[in-house]
Amino acid sequence: MTAPRIVVAGGGITGLAAAFTIQQEAAKTRTPIDLVVLEAGSEAGGHARTITEDGFIVDRGPDGFLDRGADTLALIDELNLRARLIPANPIRNRYILSGCALRRVPSGPASLLASDAIGWRGKLRMMREPWAAPPPGDKDETVFEFAERRIGREAAETFVDTAVGGISGGDSRALSVKSQFPLMKEMEREHGSLVKAMFARRKIARPRLWSFDRGMGTMTAELASKLRGALRLNTPVDRIEKTGEGWRVRLAGGAPIEADHVVLALPAHAAARVTAGFDRELSRPLAAIPYVDFAVVGLAYRTSDIARPLDGTGYLVARTEDLSTLGVLWESSLFPQRAPQGMALLRVILGGARRPEVSAFDDQSVAELAVKEATGVIGISGKPVHQWVSRWPSAIAQYTVGHDLRTSEIKRLAASHPGLHVCGTAYDGVAFNDAIASARRTARIVAQQFAQAVPVPAGASA
Repeated sequence: MTAPRIVVAGGGITGLAAAFTIQQEAAKTRTPIDLVVLEAGSEAGGHARTITEDGFIVDRGPDGFLDRGADTLALIDELNLRARLIPANPIRNRYILSGCALRRVPSGPASLLASDAIGWRGKLRMMREPWAAPPPGDKDETVFEFAERRIGREAAETFVDTAVGGISGGDSRALSVKSQFPLMKEMEREHGSLVKAMFARRKIARPRLWSFDRGMGTMTAELASKLRGALRLNTPVDRIEKTGEGWRVRLAGGAPIEADHVVLALPAHAAARVTAGFDRELSRPLAAIPYVDFAVVGLAYRTSDIARPLDGTGYLVARTEDLSTLGVLWESSLFPQRAPQGMALLRVILGGARRPEVSAFDDQSVAELAVKEATGVIGISGKPVHQWVSRWPSAIAQYTVGHDLRTSEIKRLAASHPGLHVCGTAYDGVAFNDAIASARRTARIVAQQFAQAVPVPAGASA
């Protein structure tokens, strides 16, 4: 009997993690497999890639991960990368740009009283959170509706809407709280109050941010290296077709690939396109998942050219500031190894749902906009020594109201086609840890299915 043929479509962190895990699972059971990973671009890794230049380490996408991801930590160990992990500087200061000034985000009741981020009426309303109205039945509340109900409008606009814009690039008035922030709903359901939940969880260690000594691209580069014989770059998938016994993956160029299993580790809109030919019912909810575009601009300055102390993680920008910038990470404060002595590294995040037009700007225009909008906030007097622009169309899936129904339908319809699998941040959480957890869960399902289907000859090895 021939070895199972597996095609993983997509060479971002999800696709690489899925393919590597399939490879590892096959080795455990000594099952020979025929594995191919197809990546449309010239580099694997998706958003998790890193630029290194003149002593600067500039992540093009995520700059770290929280240590509560069991699958991420397990994968790091399997790649023998544990020794290359570095913790973020444990600085607690976080800021919001509001009213043309940086205002410290309160970390607790005492700092809330002293904060100038919101007025006294807003503070008093926040303190009444334990007595907030209960959830409105089975309604799929937006993040903003949930926050306004629990902590009041002023705090919802200042803290929650700003955080959502900076973290996911989305609109808190459109995103589903139970899909985007399920922990918040769980805390409310179990304790009846976010404040009570935080007191109940105070003995649980806070998660810590980690990265790698040479940036997040360390992990995707190592995964790509482990998959060297299977990984094909510059190979976009045109469409997939059902055959009598499996699947045919048609490429934009080159001969089609026959497969027993196809893992779609693609953005939902790309998965919609390649599945439309054989199942329009599946393609429809895939296409209905919206995405936002981002630009990430790395800016290197001499520390002597920045007036304000970079004494925190950075700042997020309130909607009322009417800027294209969503947030600025003080990268060399978070990870001092990211910049040479005497230099500061900033990463400016622009675009998102608030300013989708930024995606149409050329690199120079995006860089100039980032410099202009950051200069006055932290008192920059000189020009950047270096600048790096990464533009990410369709960067982050948006879990808008009804997302849980869409993903349930997608998974149900995909499961009706034996050998077809979907995974990634479009369905199972948008964070780096979520991508890896989704990938490895799917990989184990694939491995279980092909291990059951193929008898293993004595002495065979993967």
